[in-house]
Amino acid sequence: MSSKKKFCETQKCLFVILVAVAAAIAAICVVTLTDENLREKRSLESLPWWKTSIVYQIYPRSFQDSDNDGTGDLRGIKERLGYLSDLGVGAVWLSPIFLSPMRDFGYDVRNYTDVDPLFGNMADFENLISEAKDKNLRVILDFVPNHTSNESEWFYWSERGHKKYKDYYVWSSGIECAAGCDDTGGRRPPNNWLSVFGGSAWKWSGIRQKFYYHAFLDSQPDLNLRNKNVQTELQDVLEFWLQKGVDGFRADALKFMFESPNVTEDETGLTDTFTWIEADNHNLTTNLPEVYNILKGWRAVLNKYGKDKFLIAESYGISHEIRDKYYESGSIPFNFALIQYLNKSCTALCMRDVIRDSLGGLNSNWPNFVLGNHDNSRVSNRFGPETIDAFNMLLLTLPGTPTSYYGEEIGMRDTFYTYNETKDTAGLNYNETQYMEHSRDPERSPMQWDDGLNAGFSNGTPWLHVNHNYQLINVKAQKLADRSHLKVYQQLAKLRQDPAFTHNSVQFVNISDVGGNDKTILAYIRAQKNSDKYLVVMNFGHQYANNVDLSKGAGSENGMVVVNAMSAYQKEMIDLKSVTLSRGQGLVIKVM
Repeated sequence: MSSKKKFCETQKCLFVILVAVAAAIAAICVVTLTDENLREKRSLESLPWWKTSIVYQIYPRSFQDSDNDGTGDLRGIKERLGYLSDLGVGAVWLSPIFLSPMRDFGYDVRNYTDVDPLFGNMADFENLISEAKDKNLRVILDFVPNHTSNESEWFYWSERGHKKYKDYYVWSSGIECAAGCDDTGGRRPPNNWLSVFGGSAWKWSGIRQKFYYHAFLDSQPDLNLRNKNVQTELQDVLEFWLQKGVDGFRADALKFMFESPNVTEDETGLTDTFTWIEADNHNLTTNLPEVYNILKGWRAVLNKYGKDKFLIAESYGISHEIRDKYYESGSIPFNFALIQYLNKSCTALCMRDVIRDSLGGLNSNWPNFVLGNHDNSRVSNRFGPETIDAFNMLLLTLPGTPTSYYGEEIGMRDTFYTYNETKDTAGLNYNETQYMEHSRDPERSPMQWDDGLNAGFSNGTPWLHVNHNYQLINVKAQKLADRSHLKVYQQLAKLRQDPAFTHNSVQFVNISDVGGNDKTILAYIRAQKNSDKYLVVMNFGHQYANNVDLSKGAGSENGMVVVNAMSAYQKEMIDLKSVTLSRGQGLVIKVM
C-alpha cells in the first residue's frame, strides 16, 4: 500500500474544495452583475439629459410668492427647488418671465432680455440658475418668437416707419371701402384672416395709417420672420439666455410664424367669419414651410453651447409629415395628442390607438408626451379624481420625455372664478354666460403647499384665489400620508431611471386576446435588451376588472408589484394569470 494518500479522500477536504468552488462562482456572478450594473449606468449617462428627465412646467405667477405681493416669483421658485429635486423631476420649464405688460400673461413680450419686475430681477434669475445646477436641475425658458407686445421698442419704431424697424412686423395698406371705415382711414383689412382670439387678424394703426397683422390679441403684433434682421434679433435672444446658463427653450406658437406674403389673398372654407376654428384649413397663415429653416438656425445657435441643449417646438394639430420636418430641423415637436384626443369618452382602446399613432414612424426620433398645461383643464377635471394616479402612471411610463404640469402630482383641480374674478383676457373677451368656456384661469390657480393661509402660496392676497379644497389636497398632507398621489408620482419618477424605460418603443398587450375588456384596461410592456421587463397595466373603466389573465402578454405567470396606485405596499408577488384592478388603479409589475 502506498504511503501517499489519494488526493482529498477525506470529507473535510471535499468540503473545503466545494466551498472554494462556490466562492469562485459567487465571485464570478458578482463581477458579472457589477459589470452589468456599470454598463446600465454608463448607458444612462451616455444619453442626453432630456432623455432621462421629467420636465416640470411651472406657471411662475402661481407657484410660490416670496415677497407676499400675491404673485409667484423667481425667489419663490428657488425656495421650492428642494421639493422638485425630491419629486424626481430633472428639468423645470418656466412659462414666460420676460418684461411684459401682461395682457396675455407674459406671452406679449416688451423686452426679450429683461426679467419682468413682477417676478424679480436678473440677479434673482441668475441665483435660480445657480441653485438649480447645484441640485442637478435643468432650466428651460418659454420663448415667444411669433409676436411681441405692441409696447415693444421694436413695434414703437416700426409703427413710426423707422428705417431699420419699419418691416419688423407685417403691415398692409388694406383695401379702400365705400362706407363705414372712417376710423380706419377709409380702408378695410386686406383679407379675411382671423385672430385666434376672434375677429379680424388686422388692426389699424392711426400712427402709421396702415393695418398690422396679429394672429393673437391686437396687442400682440406678429413679427415679420421674412426679415433677416428679425431672424438675427431672435437668435441673439437665444444667445443671451444661453450665456446665462439655461438648458433649452420651449418655442411657442411656431405654426403661426409665417403667413403668405400675398396679403390680398383670402383663406377659403372658413366655418365662421368671426371665430377661429382650429379644424379649418388655415393654409395661408399656419404651418408654412419657411419655419423649418428658422428652426435650423436656432439649433445651430444652441449647438454652440452644447448639443444636449433642448429645443421643443409647440406644434398643435400637425401631420406626421410636418412632425418629421420639425425633427429634421433640429427640434422636438411637442406632442399634444394626449391633450387633444383623450377625454372621458376615449376608451383604453382609443388611448392605445392615440399612443400608437404618436409613436408611428418615429424611427430613431425621440418621442414626448404631455397630459396638461396652462391652457387646458386639469387631469382631475377632465377624467375624474379617481384616475389621477393612473394617468400619471401612463405619462411617466410611456416612451420618451414626459412633461408634467405643476400640481398634477398631487391631483389639483380646476378652480372656479366668477366673471368679476376672472383675469384671463381670453375669457374676458366674452360675456358672463360664455367666459368660462374660454378662460384659462381655472387651471392656473396657486400651488397648494399646505393647509395654512392661502395654501402656503402667499401671505398676501393671491392674484387668483386658491382652490377651496386646499386643506384636503396639498403637498404637506400627501407627504405625511401612507399612500398619496405625491408618493405614487415619486415612485414612478424613480422607476423611470431603470434602463427598461430609456428607449423609444413600447409593446402593447392585447387585452381582448386574454378575455379582458380592452375598452377599459390598457397594458403594455417596457423592456430592452439586458434590462428587466416591466408590465404596466391600468384600469380606466368605471368598474372592477376581475381575474384578468396577463401572463400571455407578459410571457410569464409571475411578477412583483413595484408601483401600486392603490396601496402603500410594494414588492408584493402577483399571479399574472389572475389580476384584479379597481377603478382607476394602475400597477407597474416587474415580470419574473
